[in-house]
Amino acid sequence: MGAGASSRVDRAVLGLEVFEHYPYGILLVDRHGTVLAHNAKAAEMLGDRASELDVGRQRLACDLVGCGVKGGPLEGICLFERAASLDDPLPEVRVDLPAGAGAPAVWVTAARLRPGSPHVILELRPGAVNDRRKRTEPHWTSGPSLRIAALGRTKVDSAEGDIGGRWLENRPGQLLKFLIAERHRSVYGDEIAEKLWPDVGRGGLQSVRYYVHELRDRLEPGRRAHDPSSFLLHLGAGYQLDRRHVQIDADEFERLVDSGLACARRDDHERACEQLSAAMALYRGDFLAEEPYADWAQAERDRLRALGAEALRVLTPLHERHGNLPAASATLERLIELEPFDVDVHRELIALALRRGRRTEAVRRYSSLRQRMLTTFGEDVAFTLADLTPVD
Repeated sequence: MGAGASSRVDRAVLGLEVFEHYPYGILLVDRHGTVLAHNAKAAEMLGDRASELDVGRQRLACDLVGCGVKGGPLEGICLFERAASLDDPLPEVRVDLPAGAGAPAVWVTAARLRPGSPHVILELRPGAVNDRRKRTEPHWTSGPSLRIAALGRTKVDSAEGDIGGRWLENRPGQLLKFLIAERHRSVYGDEIAEKLWPDVGRGGLQSVRYYVHELRDRLEPGRRAHDPSSFLLHLGAGYQLDRRHVQIDADEFERLVDSGLACARRDDHERACEQLSAAMALYRGDFLAEEPYADWAQAERDRLRALGAEALRVLTPLHERHGNLPAASATLERLIELEPFDVDVHRELIALALRRGRRTEAVRRYSSLRQRMLTTFGEDVAFTLADLTPVD
């Protein structure tokens, strides 16, 4: 055997040794999820499931990493079909392994073996179930997505994590908040300039274009210069958030309230209580709470506040119906935060405190209400504690 042949043999042996003793798990998989080869570390990481690796069953690898599993990071896609269609490696993704595996979770990187190959090589590195690193729900698996919390202080998350910061207090952030408030329509650039920066004058439209560009860069820092934005549409002369990819908590809040009120009208009390409670869990505070003096946010703030008050008015008797007086009291307290001068709500809460035997609390709330009404309106309340005291 010549020196060249010997060298090729040595390289082949060395390649097999690298594959077998590589410190992380490696699987060679076809585009149908069939495992064609694996190394010792992969078998170790899969534990009791390792015995299945040599069976040759289609979709075994899909089952192991959770391709298409609802609620998982690979919901709606097959990792192996995606990797086999691309020449570049896919970004890593953390997946929880099924019961019986030797590790609770792994970080997975998938890549086509070589250009044109139907085979995919998978690297598995140990992870933890509660690992909170970025790419837990990577952008590439679910498509572009943006989650905005506008109830309370504004918070912005992409699929890769929190992308908020001080910029939300500056003009790109103001532009985003204005588009959130006007999310149901396209807004012309001159209207944006007039509402947000009336002092700019004739240069207002140019300023809007500049801050639109800045906002796109904030929301999609990896976007190439001439690529269209996934989150901000430019429709003619107007701008609008792309609701296909932007989820706003205020919309989910409204949906849950509407559903809960509809259930209450049908006397489906359990479902109504569930939906309305979920809605109020989303209501962390007033709409765009850090912009209390922004005229352009006031109408939407008042509308959502009134919707929350309506939900609480319906939710209170539902809690009482089920004998959950502490929950009813907590609901009335939240309602008072939204309607601080509604005397009837204060009266109901004081009466509920007396029913629960909390007389000190009732006296304190009654005295506080009287003082507030006298100071603000110069009038006393039209009921006494004796009027509310339950008769034994």
